[in-house]
Amino acid sequence: MRKTFIGSLLLLLAGVVSSGFSQTQPAGREERERRTLREEWFLRGRSSPGETSAAQRYRAYLQKMRMRAASPAQAQNIESNASSSNIVIWSPLGPAPLASDASGIGQDNYGWVSGRATAVAIDPADPTGNTVYIGGAYGGVWKSTNATQAVTQTSSSVTWTALTDNQATLAVGAIAIQPGNNNANNSVVLVGTGEANSSADSYYGLGILRSPDAGTTWTLIPSDTTGTRYFAGMGFSKIAFSSNSPNFAVGATAGASEGIIEGLASPLTANLGLYYSEDSGNSWSYASVTDSGVPTAPGSATSVAYDASANNGVGQFFAALRYHGFYSSTDSIHWTRLSNQPGGGLSTAACPANPSSSSCPIYRAEIALVPGRNEMYVWYVDANDFDQGIWTSLDGGNSWTQINDAGIVNCGDQTGCGTEQGTYNLELAAVPNGNSGVTDLYAGAINLYKCEIISTSPTCSGTGPNTFLNLTHAYGCSSIAMVHPAQHALSFVINRSAQDVMYFANDGGIYRALDGYGLLTGTCGGVNPFDSLNLTLGSMTQFVSFSQAANDASTILGGTQGNGSPGTQSTGGSWQNVNAGDGGYTQINPSNEEQWFVSNPPNATSGVNIFSCTMRMESVVTRRTSRAIQWSAARPWAVTLGHIIRHSSSSPAIPLN
Repeated sequence: MRKTFIGSLLLLLAGVVSSGFSQTQPAGREERERRTLREEWFLRGRSSPGETSAAQRYRAYLQKMRMRAASPAQAQNIESNASSSNIVIWSPLGPAPLASDASGIGQDNYGWVSGRATAVAIDPADPTGNTVYIGGAYGGVWKSTNATQAVTQTSSSVTWTALTDNQATLAVGAIAIQPGNNNANNSVVLVGTGEANSSADSYYGLGILRSPDAGTTWTLIPSDTTGTRYFAGMGFSKIAFSSNSPNFAVGATAGASEGIIEGLASPLTANLGLYYSEDSGNSWSYASVTDSGVPTAPGSATSVAYDASANNGVGQFFAALRYHGFYSSTDSIHWTRLSNQPGGGLSTAACPANPSSSSCPIYRAEIALVPGRNEMYVWYVDANDFDQGIWTSLDGGNSWTQINDAGIVNCGDQTGCGTEQGTYNLELAAVPNGNSGVTDLYAGAINLYKCEIISTSPTCSGTGPNTFLNLTHAYGCSSIAMVHPAQHALSFVINRSAQDVMYFANDGGIYRALDGYGLLTGTCGGVNPFDSLNLTLGSMTQFVSFSQAANDASTILGGTQGNGSPGTQSTGGSWQNVNAGDGGYTQINPSNEEQWFVSNPPNATSGVNIFSCTMRMESVVTRRTSRAIQWSAARPWAVTLGHIIRHSSSSPAIPLN
């Protein structure tokens, strides 16, 4: 589930971040004033004069790495004497993985989960679909070279390797792999750091990580070629390579909530937008974006894609810009606004070039292109999560036809339908189905939907598979797929023109379908063949809080937002969820270690929700605070990012890497 965000920043920083509340109407004056007070409290101690905190942190990281390189003998000595009582040793405690079913009766059961995954990319050099890269919200980059191997609910042959644990940031927003290579061991991999999903714990990045050797080594690119536009404090929503000219790439940068809250992006909005590279991602320059010759005001770019078939086969980039609309470029350098925009709301009057207007009804948009065809789809929502429709163009964006998404709006469940959290989770993919011209259109929001587009039903207005089917029913009958809600990314490869291997990144981690063509069930009586790949994946769980029993070091309770409130009573042992998402602050009563407290954030109908359990993991009952307590308890969370670790002696802890 989605995390709340500090809503009134939308009024102060139009074009950068979302309100983040799932309300369908703007908040009243009282609520806005309360948010302002919470923001003031949250910002205390989170900013520093002069150089931005992000830049200071990166400078400290570089200093640490220089000291480490200068003292290899000392590092080796420490490692060889790890058993000494004077050496502090840290060990991971997990959860890795985490069982998702907090109800105990199969409700909202998504199998094994590992944490929020924000990006996924199949290496095109491996046509089998086995070589896959995924990125976590704050879990770094992971790689598998056997991702199509056998998986059951209790065992998995798929193996994963962490690639970026020693890098300066673990926040991942986008992953792209250079096409045109036929050796997966030499693939150029680009990772845009910083998450742009507009949640309260969407952490900022420090730039683009580039690997020339399939993730073995990395170089951080912190700014453009001028050295004046720094990537620190921002996030990357997408990176796209040109398949016609593989040395060309475009990166879409957007605001990262934590970077904005903490004032780390410097300056705040001037560096947001589109960047291009002409040398396989080694160096980057700021692109020129205009509306009828007028430069657009800088702002977040939420999607970018390349269509090799557009522009009479020459190829063309397409991008979506917040509060502006859809743009295209034939050279990646110069971008112009499409003369015809999808939908009637993106007029130049509603969406001026400069200054941008927060009333322009495009906050987040996704773009999907069918490989080998001049066929494009877009989906976008406004700042209040209102659906602005799915649209298709068969002529490079010159004209548009609306797709019927009634099956998404009315998905068959009491909650989770439509674009309820569209500014946080929105994804689109268009998969060619054989050589018959059929397209499987996937739309990811809270649930995952699919529509088979055929010549007799080109707008999903048919029946059966020719309308949008709810493949997952995350808050209805989750057993149909056991796929975690909140979709963030999707990658696919057509294997031998017969098998559609697909990977899905969402709040629970990474899932797959070995043959997406077989995902045909939208009713609760059926089953769709999805697999969770989280059983053997290391912990990507992002903790927003954790607490420990005063007299029992092995008893730990955590809040992990979309992955609930997990606890453990065994050092290094298994974890169990004691409450569903979104897991917030936790506490174990120091006077009675049998009494646990967990919390969920405010929602559209209540303030902070406090839950207590007097039998540890055995039962949970609800206790809602009074309005007076809500006021003091509803301050924004102090975010504790990363996994729980523990040092093995009472010696002073050394700084974490």
